[in-house]
Parts: sequence; structure tokens; C-alpha cells
Amino acid sequence: MALPTNDEIAAQFELLADLLELEAAEPFRVVAYRRAAQRMRESAASVAQLALDGRAKELAGIGSTIEGKIVQIVEDGQIAALADRRARIPEDVVRFMRLPGLGPKTAARIWRELGVSTLEELGAAAAAQRLRGLRGLGAKTEERVLQALTTARERPPADVRTLLGRALGPLLAVVSVLREHPAADLVSEAGSVRRRRETVRDLDVIATASDPPALTRYFTRLAWVVEVVAHGDTKATVVSNEGLRFDLRVVPPESFGNLLQHFTGSKQHNVALREDAVRRGLSVSEYGVEDVESGDVLRSRDEEAVYERLGYQWIPPELRENAGELEAARRGELPKLVELGDLRGDLHAHSTWSADGHHTIEQLAVLCRERGYEYVAITDHSHYLREGRLETQWAEIEALNARLAPFRLLRGVEVNIRADGTLDLADEWLAQCEWVVASLHSAFDRAPTERMVAAMENPHVDCIGHPSARKLNRRPGAELDLERVIATAVETGTCLEINSQADRLDLRDTHARAAGEAGVAIVVSSDAHRPRELPSVELGIAQARRAWLTREHVLNTRPWAEIAPPPALSRARRRSRAPR
Repeated sequence: MALPTNDEIAAQFELLADLLELEAAEPFRVVAYRRAAQRMRESAASVAQLALDGRAKELAGIGSTIEGKIVQIVEDGQIAALADRRARIPEDVVRFMRLPGLGPKTAARIWRELGVSTLEELGAAAAAQRLRGLRGLGAKTEERVLQALTTARERPPADVRTLLGRALGPLLAVVSVLREHPAADLVSEAGSVRRRRETVRDLDVIATASDPPALTRYFTRLAWVVEVVAHGDTKATVVSNEGLRFDLRVVPPESFGNLLQHFTGSKQHNVALREDAVRRGLSVSEYGVEDVESGDVLRSRDEEAVYERLGYQWIPPELRENAGELEAARRGELPKLVELGDLRGDLHAHSTWSADGHHTIEQLAVLCRERGYEYVAITDHSHYLREGRLETQWAEIEALNARLAPFRLLRGVEVNIRADGTLDLADEWLAQCEWVVASLHSAFDRAPTERMVAAMENPHVDCIGHPSARKLNRRPGAELDLERVIATAVETGTCLEINSQADRLDLRDTHARAAGEAGVAIVVSSDAHRPRELPSVELGIAQARRAWLTREHVLNTRPWAEIAPPPALSRARRRSRAPR
């Protein structure tokens, strides 16, 4: 019997938390289930198997009670408490909570007091002005509900978030433009983009200004603004011509550091930070850190001073997910995270030798050299290099190396891992490559773990490309046994890739962290098929930083001479690539 996936288990706990909110259950229970669900989604191991083995409690935020509920899902298909509540709470009432202005208490009142139990009935009630009959609700609530229901029919589902790669450039451009305004003082991105989450919702900007109304007015009148959702003296929300939603908040200059910390998040990080502060006699808000006994309040323009007052090292935004960073910062043991400038080369890039490539090998080499790289691996797809094309490509690479030295072009290839676990290029050719990437490109539901393990056991494979083969917002990744994949990578000395394509960012951060901690060498690659994709390694490095990876974890921060395999690569030699 196939075990339920981590996402399937987490979804049940998240729904249970929603239903408990509708029943006005104790807040700590709701929070506990949501935190546990997040940990389940991030786990590299099968949570179902851990629970059956009595080991799920090893995950932060999961105790005996939650472990027992996971076992219920495995054995019965559903948490018993969830089944009870689903039987008495209509499915659409949970969706009411997602609408603007309708939290769990209001959603429950609409259902119980008005007898409204579907989205269609809710729309009809709002149109008939029935909602305003409930205390605390009025015409504006009805307008917001009707607008939200109309928007929901026109837009993608709520769980489809914007890719970081699509949002980051426009947000940084807005920050840059606002900094140029005469009234602007300090301006920074905040929220999930500052933490470099792989997908984001609204794009947050925090600023201080000598004339806040002038700055918000300027913001709403930028050329690309197509809708002003809200506009006040210190706050404004606009929608761009690309459909991106930007929130600007102009804050008191003396509290900029406090507010930047607060609005960067994550929510889980901030909750844990505040809970720890209370135990130390401090009270943390977005406007300051108060000593409860003395009443003294620290307000600071400097975010680092906020963390210092609370007894922590400054924590890089990418780590602020309540995943051990507070404990490490308390001890002064946060790692020095890898940086974009540490990369010495790119070990996965395509040229026009692949049908989907859009730059020649020479153009690719020149672009990489301009980025300050020392080498690039030409890893065109193996199925485009048959019938003598591979040797012809190698001859071109050799001629270019003679002209471009000391820059180095590497004879590489990206091979497909077939459905039966074999590779689609013979070993005699793989043995002559300087760098071999093996990737899943099809049949993702057919024994993906076994196929990946077989590829890693091939002595000529150096790296597994985009291991889960996921496409964000389009398809989930293959269901891999990450523990086994990581163990095999350690045993064989095979690298795992963080693919920097905006819709991949694969490995995901928590899996890359597990691999790095196990001693697997990580490669951060662009997988570029066209010139504009080479800079995407900025996204890959952000993912590596979220995974707590240092320069030592990332293989291509080393010069090629330290990476280069001998003609016959032994497993011992491959294992020497592990983090130093």
C-alpha cells in the first residue's frame, strides 16, 4: 500500500486547523496544527513512515498527539477529528474565511445565523443586502464580498502564487525608483520577497520619508501603475501593468529597523521571537522593544540593533522561517551563507546544439566570462547529440578553449534517466565527458527514486539535475524517497543540483539543507537556454542561502582544478567533492 505523501498529510492538518477556527477552538491548537503542517511539507523524509516507526516526534512541532493523527491518516485515510467536523461544517464555509473582511468568526456567523453555506448563497446574500443585518457588518463588507467573488471567478486559484523570479526584478526596480525621490530617506523591500521565498504574494516596500504623503502620492502615479487599490498619507497599494500588487508603507524613521524586521517576517519567526522575548521580560512590537520592568523602549533605524537588543546575532532574511535560526543566533553560531560572488563557474548550461538553446557556445562562453566566471560546462541534451554530433561539438569546444584561455569550456552533457533507469547515452561517451548531469524529464510517476539511485551508481554521472523535476505552479515534483537519494549521493559522491530556473528552484530549500547537512556537494546552476537566464543563479543562490548552505557546501565556488575528475573517476575521488 502506498503511503500518503507529506503534502497530502499536511493538507489534512491545515483543513483541521481551518475547521477548528470556525468552531472558535483554542488558538494554540490551531497554531500547533498549522506549524506541524508546515514542518511536514518541508520534511525530506516520509512523515507517514516516520509516524509508523514512532519517529515523527523528531520533527519540530510534532508531538505524540499529532503523530497519532498521522498514523490515523495512514491506516484510515483521514484524521478522525477531521472527519467529524467535515460532516457538520459545509465545505464552502471554509472558503468564506479566505474572502476580504471575513475571518473565521464572521464566516461562522454568516453560516449559522443566516443559513448561508455555499459561495453562491453568499453572493446572493451580499447582493440582497442581508449581510448588513449582522452586527458589525455593513454595506462595505457586502461590496468587498461581491468584488472578491467576482475576482475569484476571473483569476487563478488562491494557491497559485507569483514566482520569485517574476516578482524580484520589478520590486527591486520600485525600491530603486523610490530611493531617488527627494522626500525618500530609507527604502527596502520586505515580506516574503526579502526572504527570497520561491513564490510570493504581495510585494512589500518599507520606507521612511521627510514628506510621507509626497512619497505615497509619487508611488501611486508611477507610469506602470494601472490601479490604485488604496492611498493614504503613509500607506498605498497599487497594481502594476504586469498584474503585480505592491504595498508601500512609510514608517517613522526612528522605528525603521523595528518595522523592517516585523514586515520581513516570517510570521512563524516573529511569533517565536516574541514568545522568547516575553520569557526574558521584553515585549516586542513593530514599533519597538520594551523592557517590561523599566518601561524603556528601544526604537531603532537599524535592524541589527533590534536583534542585538533581543540577544541574537543579526539573522539574514533568508533564514527567518523558525527553523532553528533563533537558537543558532542566540549561540552566535549562524553560518556564513554562500553569496552570489562566490560562484566560479556554471555547471549546467545549454547552447544552440540543443533545439531549445538560444545562444551559440561562443556567445555563452563570452557571457559567462563577462560575469567573472572561470569555466562553464556545455551540457546540451544528449538526444540532440547523436549521429556524430557529440564529437563535432567537442571539436568546437576545443577550438574555442584555445582562443578563450584561460577561460575554460567543459565537455559536458545532460543525459535523460529513462523509465527503466538506464541513461540515454552509452558509457563509452559519458567516460569522455568532463561533466555529466543526469536528469528526470519524463515518466515522473514510474519508480523515480530507483531510477535516480541507478543513475548515481553510474561512475560517470557527476550530478543529478533538478532532482524532483517539479515545475512551480504547473506540476508537483516526483515523489522521491529523499532520505535514500541523499544517502546514495553521499555513498557515490554524486552532487545534487539547485536548479536556478525561476519555475524550478529544485532542490527546494529544506531538501537542499538536508543534503548539505548529510555531506552532499551542492551545485548551483543556471540551466540557461538563453542569455537572459544566466543571471537566474541569483535565485539559486537565494535558495542555497535559505538552505543554510555556505561557500564550502557549493561545489562550483571552487576553481575547476579542484573539481576536475580524472579520466577514470573512482568513488573515493568523487566523495572528495563533499563539503569541506
